[in-house]
Amino acid sequence: MTHKLSEPYSGKNPVPNIATKLTSLVNPERATAAKAEQLQDQSARREEKQTEKTARRLAKGHAMHVTDPTTGEELEIRNADEDSGAGSKGHNVLHQDFPPPNWKQHRDHVLSITNTSIVYSSAAFVGSFLLSTLLSSLTVRIICLLPAVFFAYCLLFRVNKAAEADFEQRIWHAERMRGLAAGSDVDGDGNVTDEERVRESAEWANAVIRGLWPIINTDLFGSLVDMLEDIMQSSAPSFIQSVRVIDLGLGSNAGRITSIRSLPDTTSRDTGEPVNSKDALSEMGISSETISPDDREALDGDHVNLEVSFAYQGLPSGQTAASKAHNIHLLVEFFVGLKGVYGARVPVWVEVTGIVGTARARLQLIPDPPFVKTTMVTLMGLPRITISVVPMSRALPNVMNLPFISGFISSSLDTAAAEYVAPKSLTLDLQRLISGDDIKKDTEAVGVLVIHIHRATGIKKMDTTGSSGAYSFPQCHRPTISDIAATSSADPYVTLTFSRLEKPLYSTRIIKGDCNPVFEETAVLIVDINTVKLREKLSFQLWDSDRMSIDDMMGFAEVDIVELIRERGKPTRRVSPLSSPDSQNRPGSIEYTVGYYGKLPPNKALATDGSDPSLPDDLRNQPEFKDARAVALNDLEAAVLVTPPDPEWPSGLLSVQVHEIRDLSVKTMGKERRGGKGREGEKGQDDGEETAEESEGLPSSYCTISLNDELVYETRVKPITSSPMFNAGTERFVRDWRKAHVTVTVKDSRMRENDVILGTVFLKLSDVFVNASQVTRAYSLENGLGTGRIRISLLFRPVDAKLPSNLLGFDTGTLEIRDVSVQSELAELAKCEIRLKTTTAEAEEKVARKLAETRGDKIVWSPEGPTKLPVRQRYASALLISFRDKSGFKSSGRKALGVLWLRDIVERAEGPVEVSLWRAKEGDYSRLKFNYVPPNGDLAYWDSDKEKAERIGTVALDLVFWPGISEKHHQMLGGAGAKKRAAWDEYNRQKAAGFRDSIGELAAQVPQDHRASESQETQARDGQGRAPVQTDETMTGGPVNTQEGDDEDARQDEEAHGTNTTVSAADVEVASGADNESDGDEGNSRDTNRPESGKKKKGVVGQIKEWRQHEKELHRDHRGIMQAKPARTAEWLKDNIEEGAHAVKDRFKMKARHPDVETEV
Repeated sequence: MTHKLSEPYSGKNPVPNIATKLTSLVNPERATAAKAEQLQDQSARREEKQTEKTARRLAKGHAMHVTDPTTGEELEIRNADEDSGAGSKGHNVLHQDFPPPNWKQHRDHVLSITNTSIVYSSAAFVGSFLLSTLLSSLTVRIICLLPAVFFAYCLLFRVNKAAEADFEQRIWHAERMRGLAAGSDVDGDGNVTDEERVRESAEWANAVIRGLWPIINTDLFGSLVDMLEDIMQSSAPSFIQSVRVIDLGLGSNAGRITSIRSLPDTTSRDTGEPVNSKDALSEMGISSETISPDDREALDGDHVNLEVSFAYQGLPSGQTAASKAHNIHLLVEFFVGLKGVYGARVPVWVEVTGIVGTARARLQLIPDPPFVKTTMVTLMGLPRITISVVPMSRALPNVMNLPFISGFISSSLDTAAAEYVAPKSLTLDLQRLISGDDIKKDTEAVGVLVIHIHRATGIKKMDTTGSSGAYSFPQCHRPTISDIAATSSADPYVTLTFSRLEKPLYSTRIIKGDCNPVFEETAVLIVDINTVKLREKLSFQLWDSDRMSIDDMMGFAEVDIVELIRERGKPTRRVSPLSSPDSQNRPGSIEYTVGYYGKLPPNKALATDGSDPSLPDDLRNQPEFKDARAVALNDLEAAVLVTPPDPEWPSGLLSVQVHEIRDLSVKTMGKERRGGKGREGEKGQDDGEETAEESEGLPSSYCTISLNDELVYETRVKPITSSPMFNAGTERFVRDWRKAHVTVTVKDSRMRENDVILGTVFLKLSDVFVNASQVTRAYSLENGLGTGRIRISLLFRPVDAKLPSNLLGFDTGTLEIRDVSVQSELAELAKCEIRLKTTTAEAEEKVARKLAETRGDKIVWSPEGPTKLPVRQRYASALLISFRDKSGFKSSGRKALGVLWLRDIVERAEGPVEVSLWRAKEGDYSRLKFNYVPPNGDLAYWDSDKEKAERIGTVALDLVFWPGISEKHHQMLGGAGAKKRAAWDEYNRQKAAGFRDSIGELAAQVPQDHRASESQETQARDGQGRAPVQTDETMTGGPVNTQEGDDEDARQDEEAHGTNTTVSAADVEVASGADNESDGDEGNSRDTNRPESGKKKKGVVGQIKEWRQHEKELHRDHRGIMQAKPARTAEWLKDNIEEGAHAVKDRFKMKARHPDVETEV
């Protein structure tokens, strides 16, 4: 498991926990989650237990046999000694003898050159002598010998230089080999192992550290302080509400590097030779062509391995603060008490008195400065850490001298450090840290999995003990699907998770009383590098929901994610048999379509100059009006900063990161500040006041992030500060960035009153990503009780997945139905009233039978105004059109039922939709209500129950789906009391500010001098030309209404853009064993812009309603009676009582295991 620094904590990068958490035994929902963890792949649970066991054994001095994550070597580690340790004392490699050169090769080389020179010299002298015999003069003969003498001298000089050069080369080669070996072969096995390598002292590095230590700006460690606060907050007992590190100081006493040494690179376990990146990827079965260069380097690349032993010993300190400030110290505030009721601050001085340990680092090398990117650090055993903890009170002693507290703190430190002891590690992006950049320019995710869950067949109900039904068939009779369904029924639902992850990533709806459920739901899961490295598997878990007991797992099926990555962009449809989570054999199978889709590079054809096109020409190019750009570390990051997203690829990964808030304060209204009525002539309110960073009366703020009106992330509380630093965020899949919006809400956590909204930032992605795919800006907090500026980063990376147009919308919205008409031979329908409701909501609307009229061969109901129904979980919801007679209080009163699954319509598209009209032969419509029914009425995927449903006609609906929350959603908001009030308050503030006027509108702003065309890279990803549209005719036939108000069928849009995420049912593999200006808000109807014909005098009822609305607006801003603290406390008590009652009522409801809201802690 790898922890990452400079990455926000999330489910994939969890906060290390110290405290033990208990699970409630009286809550069936929690018990079901606990059972899921138990039935899950046990590797994660074993990993947690192994961490605790490792911490205990190392603390007792035992040696542990582990695998070094940096080199892959099997070795033994142990806890650090009290001193620096003999094994970690530094030496000097210069004291090592040279390995003996190969003198035989040197001799052979010298003899070869010498012999050649002798032959050439002899030949020169013989030639000169023969030439001299032809001459008679002695002087001339002597002159003829001079060239031979000179030639011989040159050869002798060459022999001397060659021998000397070969000798020097072999000596320096021996020096190089001494450095590479850096040790002695003590055991004589012919290899110098890691333990036999010399640990060198590094006094030159210590000299640099001593000089830099006192002058380092501690503001550079802001992210580390934030990480430390997160760890302490997640590990603190329940009576500690929050933790804040007020000050971090390094002091003047510098730490030391006691020794350092290099380690050989990773070697193959099969051949013993160094492994390169291509071999490592091939061992995982991944083609290097299917992943991006950055992801390929992250998986494996050029690396350097080092081992560093370090030590820190604090100077003796007295009672004065000056003496204690010489050492590393922290000033920490603990807020203790009962959350929301009472709290008190307890300041504590933490002084580090000693650290001794050894760590190994694996540095990833890159060709560009600073030449180092990702660094993986692991501890070789638990470091010995000693601290002094003194409450800021003269009457209290050092708590480390108290026996029980000392043991608790020491074990807590050991447990926290064990999170980074081999084989675990910590990952740091040194390139980003060195550049001083805290802005993400690429997502942690490398791609997504698009999963279509079609159906499950032949499953068997589980009893209360978790075993299958006890009914047995005769041995001579092989039970069929209908036999199994006849003997038992289940309430199944499917969850998606990774094999090593304990929490569900997606959950389908519960289909009651069915052993052959037809789900037809679509999920998208994010895949990151660690998922690939850990060889995770995608797990389909089929559960049986129980109302009063723990849900039982009926089986699971797994798919290797690496196998999907190999077939990037190619979805596969499969039927997999269910595996049993225990020893019992259970029948059943699950049918699904799954495919992997990776990130796409920015489209070069859309590149801009980075300026904001909304500014005037004379201001656009001025530096002060340009966005503050972060340092681009490579070509990809540079392209992201100047290239907007391509509208041709609307689906992708969105990263939202909240950095910090500056000058945060609560608004004051005149006398609220002064404590009384203002005097004549003085200012009504103070202006230009300096905001202190820490003082009484400042808010304890936290942030929530919503995507398309769905809460997706919540940070932790930063207590009592005007400059909270969060550096937290999340990554989410966005179906269509052209329509999506992000809302960041800042709230104040208060005592004995509901949390209030300090401000909201509403960001429509099409307005943000105008000239870049990454934007970092400071936004003012609006429409709240506070003021300040919040810095937010948004990043979008498209993926090569093209969803059908009906799957590109919001999950929340309002369904508006105008007219309903029926074409059927059943004449008694004209005497029926219509009841409209969705399967995920309790609200029901009626259309009276007196509105029915016959028009030709159709019966038409035309209400005076449109019928509006709130919708949540749209892609798992259906619209039920029930026809009941005038005695329709009993189920027998239903004469017919029409079902429209909302996944089959395109939002903001107004027009008629036709669905089949059904009549149940036995009066039981439950199968029709919960199982997916195609609009064309094809029940080919149903079992024998399809014979019990008779199609009697067609229902035509004139409807439109408006995306986003509206007035109708008030009763559907999650929770009760304070939770519901807070959610509704957010909506009202956004509506009052006009943020909701263009929710879900398709508006992609692209610079006029660029055209949205596919680049060569995206064309290569998409294949040559457009892929043929693949449609599943038996299940999802695509959208059934027109798209975005056009008169053409939405299928034409699919044919133009293509879709690559669906597979026809004929290709299944069976495994063995809108431009409309209106929206759905009540206050933003299409008639709001009509001129008023004249104002009528309101009656008493109207005046009372107007007064109540005005009072709500005042109370929202803490005016009127709500400006008094007792009134807000009374409201808080009322909401808490409602929340408690709602929790008791909701506890024993049948609910699927949906993923929780992601939080920072």
